Amino acid sequence: MVDPTTGSAVSETPALAEGVAGEEDAAEEAAGWSLGGLRLPFSLARLRPGRGLTVRRFSVVEAALLLMLGILASKGLGVVRQALFNALFGTGPEANAYYAAYRLPDTLFNLVAGGALTQAFIPVFVAYQRRGDQREAWYLASLVFNVLLVALTVLLLLGCLLAPAFVVHILVPGYPPAVQALTIRLTRIMLIQPLLLGLGTIVTAILSSREQFLLPALATAIYNVGLIAGLVVALVVPGVGIYGPTLGVLLAAALQIVVQLPALWQQGGRYVFAWNLRYPGLREVMALFIPSMLAVAVAYVSSIVETTVTSFLPDLASLAALHNAYMLFYLPVSLIAQAIGQAALPRMARLELEGRYGRLRRLFGQVIGSSLALSVLSALALGGLGLLVIDVVFRHGAFDEHSAWLTNLALVGYVVGLPGVCVGDVVARSFYALKDARTPLLTNVFALLTRVALMVGLFVWLSGEQQILAVSLSLSGSASAEALLLCLVLWWRLRQRLRRQAQEPAR
Repeated sequence: MVDPTTGSAVSETPALAEGVAGEEDAAEEAAGWSLGGLRLPFSLARLRPGRGLTVRRFSVVEAALLLMLGILASKGLGVVRQALFNALFGTGPEANAYYAAYRLPDTLFNLVAGGALTQAFIPVFVAYQRRGDQREAWYLASLVFNVLLVALTVLLLLGCLLAPAFVVHILVPGYPPAVQALTIRLTRIMLIQPLLLGLGTIVTAILSSREQFLLPALATAIYNVGLIAGLVVALVVPGVGIYGPTLGVLLAAALQIVVQLPALWQQGGRYVFAWNLRYPGLREVMALFIPSMLAVAVAYVSSIVETTVTSFLPDLASLAALHNAYMLFYLPVSLIAQAIGQAALPRMARLELEGRYGRLRRLFGQVIGSSLALSVLSALALGGLGLLVIDVVFRHGAFDEHSAWLTNLALVGYVVGLPGVCVGDVVARSFYALKDARTPLLTNVFALLTRVALMVGLFVWLSGEQQILAVSLSLSGSASAEALLLCLVLWWRLRQRLRRQAQEPAR
């Protein structure tokens, strides 16, 4: 039987697909763990060092564990990096210019080559691999690489050209001319970063699509190594100053690519100089990428609205408190939602391609159930220990008792929605496995409208310092509503596919 969408060969009947193609999954589950009735495939032997470790395939649980360890290592190194940066530059003009210069490159990367590209590329690349023609798969990867290279290069040149006007009139119009000039120079240097990170995203997506997660996890951790190296250069070489960590940003991005190249070479990765904008595979990637990129843009609109509302809060420390609270809140989101979602996406895409919707539904249940259980435990822990963590991590110097209390108040509002944010993120990735990028975009718009309505309503209803909860609770409420909507749509979509599959005559 041939998949009408991709043209790839799949098993002759649904029953045969579940039986023959599922042998590998059954073997994994037999060696796994059980949590609340859910089988969690996990083998410690596959995580042990040995020959072929860099190209070894991992189950969803094993991959999630590796990615979580990579994120934890990255966060730990991030603390070292920030402590070193603060010791060298504090909150002076050079530090302000550095933080401001990072905004434009970071925005360009997130819009053009962040998670949106990975989610769009993996399902299509998996489909090409399942056809058995590796030459076509590598052709597609090379084509996406080339198109991304050209697009990011054009954006880099435009960014360099428009940087002076953007910095002076939009980004930091209130800075002194000397700091503005430094921000322009740093921005132009850092604009190389999204180009390097974008190309590295393709390498990460290729390895992830082959269920090889060791080096992508290592790449997550090694990013801060490059930043620390730049700071060390600034520390030991007189006169380098803020250009040390600025060049460290580029080194960090380059290291993310270099550390993953051995696995790409070991499995025969081939680069082809290709340019065909009408290639069907490229069109499939773009059909998923554009809605995903728009969803990222919607999230940026939401952050702008949040900042606008925060500016009207009576306590001037509210924006800083929300920033610190969100940092603590987002750590479990990264560990749970991003790690599990990234680990599960290739397997979900493969099961959808093979038409194994029964197995896919079970995997959805495992992924969503695990995310929900872990996020509820994290929410309880963060809610109960939040003030203690804030005192230990943040309460130093000018960060006084009032700052800690206000940050904890904001954190309580965020914690309420932690399960919704985690589940919603994981379920959204499930739709990309089904090659549906429109549903997450529409639910993102729904979440934005819901959040604005909740924010305005809570802002009017609450009073005084309690109004800070309007910002964090509105995120929690809108994210939880979006997660529920996504789960209902996903359940209905799979139910329809299983019903159609059961009605198809055996071929």
